[in-house]
Amino acid sequence: MSELLVDFITSLDGYASGEGWPGFWGLEGPEYLAWLGEQPEATYLMGANTYRLMSGFASGEVPSGQDEFRPEEEASVDELTQASKVVFSSSLGEPLKWANSTLVRDDAVEAVRAMKSSGSGLLSTIGSLSLCRSLLRAGLVDRFRVVMFPVITG
Repeated sequence: MSELLVDFITSLDGYASGEGWPGFWGLEGPEYLAWLGEQPEATYLMGANTYRLMSGFASGEVPSGQDEFRPEEEASVDELTQASKVVFSSSLGEPLKWANSTLVRDDAVEAVRAMKSSGSGLLSTIGSLSLCRSLLRAGLVDRFRVVMFPVITG
């Protein structure tokens, strides 16, 4: 049976992102990115908005507030590109352009329930707060990991 990990990345005041702020609020140093690289291989779960953002990075769109990717950011995006990804959306069309991405139009809760019961690897969310809330309400989350960045966003 697969384990489901919800990763929640937040600012001190509880924001998961901030208008005009770069990714990770510009504070993702090499230690944090190295720690991310040490995490076990996972199938990543996300919604359409997160997919649009992250696949944009993978195709070379630089986050707002930056002129270019730093080498460690490029490596992190490359690792994510190589990973298996499941995207829950009724608005995206096939085929998805980002490598190793599978589109699921069915109910996310039921699809994840089936993935957990039939799989053996780690499932992990990226962003996608609405998806995370749905999975939490359904009792499907095995672990909840919070990473807090020392900034005030709001």
